[in-house]
Amino acid sequence: MLDRISLDGDQLIFDTRSLDIESVYEFLKTYGCQSPESLDLIGRDLFLLDSSAWNEGYVPFFANAEAMWHTIRTRSKKPEYIHIIGVDENQYVSISRLIDLYFLIREILATLCHNNGDESQILKYIFYSSKESFLTKLEVSYLMECDELIAIEVDAEGIKHAQKMHAAVMADEDVHCEERRHVMREALTDFLKDKKDCNVAVVMASISIFYKKYNERYKVYVSKFSVNKILTEIENDCVNFLGKVQDAIMSQQTKAFAIPGSIVAAGAILKPATTAWDYLVIVVGLVISTWMITSLNNNVIAHIKLLAEEFQRSTKKYDDIVVGVEEIQLKIEGSRQKLSTSSSSAETKLKVLTRVCWLILVLVNLILLKRFLDN
Repeated sequence: MLDRISLDGDQLIFDTRSLDIESVYEFLKTYGCQSPESLDLIGRDLFLLDSSAWNEGYVPFFANAEAMWHTIRTRSKKPEYIHIIGVDENQYVSISRLIDLYFLIREILATLCHNNGDESQILKYIFYSSKESFLTKLEVSYLMECDELIAIEVDAEGIKHAQKMHAAVMADEDVHCEERRHVMREALTDFLKDKKDCNVAVVMASISIFYKKYNERYKVYVSKFSVNKILTEIENDCVNFLGKVQDAIMSQQTKAFAIPGSIVAAGAILKPATTAWDYLVIVVGLVISTWMITSLNNNVIAHIKLLAEEFQRSTKKYDDIVVGVEEIQLKIEGSRQKLSTSSSSAETKLKVLTRVCWLILVLVNLILLKRFLDN
């Protein structure tokens, strides 16, 4: 039925000849006409330009592209229906693509901007950028003529880029919403800072460049976020490994208390000991105790070395990080140094403890030997 709409002077007329008027009314209702019965019907010609009959006063039929553009350009959202008389399919696809892009960018800017201007700054989005305590104000106008719109060249890839940015900026249910908007706002101000004219037409004409700037900045942000997370993981791993080393040392120190106990026990047993078998039992007990402590100390030293190797392997997964690699490597090196120092100290203490055990064993055996010879 759209081909029945024509321009007569300054009027748009729907030719209802050979059509049931009720079906015409139903057709117009699908295009947003809330009361088609109130439209003037003269003969078989139905006059469409009575705004009171349409939802929000919007008539979706236009005599030409310029009339359409002057009607919709200040609306906050793209109208659901737009029909331009006498425009072929290729022209309509091109215009529709530009209109889609225009409203996508409008919604992006409206979400990102700090305010929409005032009475002296109509049809503008206002941005503020602060760097090194210097505040910069950026005004982006969305007022343009129809000829400017038609002159913009944009391909399907540009529309996809705009749709991706629109989806990114409008998604407000995840924790990175405000960060994404901040990154896109910074990318926009950086993109427009050297432009002579700051308006929507400039953004539309270079939408893929704007998308590239945003994408690069967002990748850096994501990488930085990952770096901070990695640094926390490294710190937690380091603390965990150091805790295990400390636990191992404390455990062996507790077992080392058996050495003074064995000496006291040996002294108590020596008093009634008179035969070689009595002395042999004491020596065997001391040898077994010393051997057990030495074996446990060696096992703990091996365990500490294994922990150091495990920490080294756990940090290998960060080798492929590009952004923040120096910061990560410094953190890894610092943690490795801490673990190495703690491991070396623990190993030294445990070796000293082992030597003390054997020294005590030798001394006690010498005492036993002298006592046995004296008897």
